[in-house]
Amino acid sequence: MSTKHITISDAEWAIMKALWEAETSGGLTLRQIADAVADHGWGYSTVRTMVGRLAEKGAIEADRSNPGSFHYYAAVSEEVCRRQEVKSFLNRVFDGSAKLLVSALVEDRGLTKEEEETLLAIIDKME
Repeated sequence: MSTKHITISDAEWAIMKALWEAETSGGLTLRQIADAVADHGWGYSTVRTMVGRLAEKGAIEADRSNPGSFHYYAAVSEEVCRRQEVKSFLNRVFDGSAKLLVSALVEDRGLTKEEEETLLAIIDKME
């Protein structure tokens, strides 16, 4: 899978998640993708447009060996996309400062006890 930087919109994340979940099945047809994201209320043509955009970005690829029934699959891993999204968010919102991000999480008190312990364990590993 590719590691180049790909910007994925909020709506496109739903399609990517469907493809990542179906990773072991050899991809999904356009109809299967539309069915997987049906709860978003998008029509088939909207899904087709988003799939086209994701393909143009290089986020997904198509197996065209069966004309009329292409199977689409993720060309970039979920982990890579998440890391890129976190870096982008960190740079946009916190001027690249992980310290400010962690501070905002802690000050907001939005963390569960388990999340706090996990975060502290991660920080301990860094030292």
